[in-house]
Amino acid sequence: LRRTALRATEEGSVALVKVTEENKVTTASVLGGLAGLLVGGIWVGAGVFAASAYLAKKEDDDVSKALKGVASGGLEVLNFGAYLNDKYTVTDRIGSAFSEALDSASQGSSSTDSLSATFAGAVDAVKAADKEVDFKGTLGTLASSASDLASQAVEKAVELNAQYKITDQIKEKIDEATSGAQAASSSSTKTA
Repeated sequence: LRRTALRATEEGSVALVKVTEENKVTTASVLGGLAGLLVGGIWVGAGVFAASAYLAKKEDDDVSKALKGVASGGLEVLNFGAYLNDKYTVTDRIGSAFSEALDSASQGSSSTDSLSATFAGAVDAVKAADKEVDFKGTLGTLASSASDLASQAVEKAVELNAQYKITDQIKEKIDEATSGAQAASSSSTKTA
């Protein structure tokens, strides 16, 4: 897989997403968020996204290396898929097959002519919007920014916890509540 992807870049094909350190961190956070979304819903996905963004940014950490390794593999698979699409023109063939099916069905039918015109208009609108907005670049920038913000938020929460010992305070309150509940429970069983 790697040899094929390297061969593709040597032949002049450009990777869909370059495998850089920043892209690995972003991909690790996005993959973590998607896994969390699939397993536990939107809130779990957001939490796992933030946690994986924070953990992937750490330099000399085994978890960071594992997340970056998975992300690197995911990027290589994505780039290999793009290489195969370029080599075998999969999307072009699907698009032309769809167009041919519409053309053959539209011979003499006004409803398929309007459907074909609508489809062509939609394709042109998407192409024009992509030229103006650059969806790939915009989505990449958005994902990188979200990953950076999530990492910074978790890092700030860790700093605040270290400064104010919030988790220690929560643990103390839970211990107090459980010991109070146990004392009340044992005193009620002694009186009964």
